[in-house]
Amino acid sequence: MTIDRQLQRVGAELLHRETKTAASDATRPLPGICTVALGGRCAAQPTARDAAGPAWQPSDLIFTTRYGRPVEPRNFNRFWEQRCDAAGVRRITVRDARRTCASLLADLDADPRVAVQILRHAQFVITLEIYTVVSSAATRGALKRLGKALDR
Repeated sequence: MTIDRQLQRVGAELLHRETKTAASDATRPLPGICTVALGGRCAAQPTARDAAGPAWQPSDLIFTTRYGRPVEPRNFNRFWEQRCDAAGVRRITVRDARRTCASLLADLDADPRVAVQILRHAQFVITLEIYTVVSSAATRGALKRLGKALDR
């Protein structure tokens, strides 16, 4: 997947803009579950386009309203909350989902530089100090490994 622009509300308009920093622009591999979901969405678009008829607004977006328009950020947040409720999980923000990703990568012992690239942060410190929460299980594991190394 290539990320090279963002959708922002500016006043009464939704605008496609460049990403915040050059470091934000990137092509990244996707986990299989994401590839399947995106493929399913792409496959569903012709049906949505046909249902909308002449009201359809052509674009290169994968996720759109039923008329092909960009999804309003507030509506996306409402939909996100509905999905959390339907899944029976605590509501979290989209930013919290990014924190979860960073924390899971840390628990999986991913190199912090890899986490920085995946989250597309321009500064290493943002990923490590703001987004990453190391679980107590990971902390215990690291301390056990440290203890074993010191016992030698």
